[in-house]
Amino acid sequence: MQRSLLVYDGSNALFRAAAAAVTGSFEDVEAVRWGTESVQAFLEAQFGGRPFAFMLVEADVVHVGEETVARVLRRGGAADPVVDGGRRAYSAVAGPFTEAVHGRRAADLHGTFDLVPEAAAHLEELRQVHEVPVREP
Repeated sequence: MQRSLLVYDGSNALFRAAAAAVTGSFEDVEAVRWGTESVQAFLEAQFGGRPFAFMLVEADVVHVGEETVARVLRRGGAADPVVDGGRRAYSAVAGPFTEAVHGRRAADLHGTFDLVPEAAAHLEELRQVHEVPVREP
């Protein structure tokens, strides 16, 4: 079984709390910080650079930016107007907010992209679900 990965900026307590809330709602989603070595290698292989963006890696696709927000809201059962509002809000505030907090703007990259096999290899270990066997008495 493969889990989905929520790639987020882990340098801010607010973002860590938001990622914890999202991953706490879904058993199959693991939050990983944008700055980790394996995520940086993944970004290089997937995009040919290191876009500073909110991402959700699911199965064989990568949702980026406003599409990540929309996908997370849909998975949580949000109605279409809420999804549309979340998408618009992200587009409007992500750049200025990240520039104010980090001194750089979030990448203007949005959509769903096929996961490149070379990029997927960098996430293999993070996506594995490890189950601990429990012995019955």
